[in-house]
Amino acid sequence: MMPGKIARKELRKKMERGDDFTLVDARSSDSYREERIKGAISLPLEEVEKEAEGMLSKDGEIVVYCGGFSCPASGNEVRKLRDMGFKNVKHYAGGIKEWKEAGYPTETG
Repeated sequence: MMPGKIARKELRKKMERGDDFTLVDARSSDSYREERIKGAISLPLEEVEKEAEGMLSKDGEIVVYCGGFSCPASGNEVRKLRDMGFKNVKHYAGGIKEWKEAGYPTETG
């Protein structure tokens, strides 16, 4: 696994242990409302520069995902956050698609 990436099983373990990190959904607000990984906050890619500093800790652990391996938003958001000085940002490339395929919990609304 490349540095800065996180696999589905590792993310699931972090959640089960109650690790202190922020899970960020990089998709649009509409997609987020429709369905998201349980516990995620919404920070669409186009709002990162405006909103990230008020929502996230520069030193905290952050995991970013989007729709799946074919969705570029989360990778781009990880790069932007790192450029803004966020130190511990990980990319969950499998996204909500891979998460749901494993039968892991999502929420809506």
